[in-house]
Parts: sequence; C-alpha cells; structure tokens
Amino acid sequence: MMQQPEWNTRWSRVARALFPLAVAGCLMALMPPASRLAFDPIMKEVAGRPTAEPIASLIATYAEQYALDPALLQAVIKVESNFNSDAVSSKGAIGLMQLMPLTAAAFHVLDPFDPKDNIRAGAALLRGLLDRFGGDLSLALAAYHLGEARVRQAIGVPALPATQLYVNRVLGHYDRFRAGTSRLPTRVTTRREERRTLWSLQQAPE
Repeated sequence: MMQQPEWNTRWSRVARALFPLAVAGCLMALMPPASRLAFDPIMKEVAGRPTAEPIASLIATYAEQYALDPALLQAVIKVESNFNSDAVSSKGAIGLMQLMPLTAAAFHVLDPFDPKDNIRAGAALLRGLLDRFGGDLSLALAAYHLGEARVRQAIGVPALPATQLYVNRVLGHYDRFRAGTSRLPTRVTTRREERRTLWSLQQAPE
C-alpha cells in the first residue's frame, strides 16, 4: 500500500477530531435559543472563565512552592501573555507563561493551556534559572526570554533590544505589582477545547 504523506495523515487526524464539534454546531442550530446556551461548550466556557481570584491562588501556591515572590510571577505572566492562557506566540510558545513545547515536555506538562499546569512549570523554570544564575534576577529573566545558553555566552544580559526591553518590562511590572499599583485582571482568557485537541494531536506519535 502507498504510504500517505505526513501532512495528509496529520490533517486526517485533525479532521476526525474536529468532526464531533462540527456535528454539535449543526445540532445547536436546530435547537431553540433557550436550550442552546446549556449545550454550547464554548458558551459554557465563556460563562465559566476563571476570575483573577483562582489565578492569584495558583500564583500564590507555586510562588510558595518554588520560593518566588508572587509579584514576580505576576509580572512575568503580564509580559509573557497579558494573562491570556490561550496565547500562542509566532515561535510556538504557549499559555500564561509562554512555555515552548520542549520546555513543557521537560516539566511534564500535560496541557500547556491549563493555567495550573502552565504556572507550575513556568515557576519551576524560573526558580531553576535564578538558582543557576546566583539569584541575579536580570540574568534569570533574560534566560527565561532568550535561553540560558545565550545568556551564558554573553556573560550578562545580551545586548539585544528585545531581550533588554523584556527584562526592563518585567522588572517594571514587578515593582508595580509589589507596590499594589498594578492588579490582576478581573477575567483571565481561557483556551478553547479545539486548542487542546490540536495540541494532543501534535504530541501523538506517528
């Protein structure tokens, strides 16, 4: 039998995974409006988006576990994703603390769009960087943004405008969160179920 191209196989799996969502959409169109809200998973998600309170609780939990200032985690999340757990960068970084897929795998993240999983791994990564850079916050932040090897090669914060801006922005937000002049948003954007489906398919072995 002729082997199908890799892209064809992958997108066949995507199509099969999303087919139930398409069927659900057709069924919803036939439902009266009153029953549609209870059935629609996306409407349920919008109605149940986490507020700042549970996000603050997650930040406090992992800040304590990894001996970090909660305001520092808040500042990193603010700069990385602006508290959007659905965020995906052009380079493929995912979620609140913008974990790259290899980083997520290294920290045993099952769902990088899940705030709990994402903050846990991001906090662990930041703690490790602080330890390896002798507690130097600027170097640890530069390594979080650019990668540990690049910072060690530069023997300091690399002279790259994007990295220097990143470090300064995080430090600025850190000061504001500590002073109480910046606060967590009242709502935190959450990922849609399709994101999880596509993530799972991308991680599945061929």
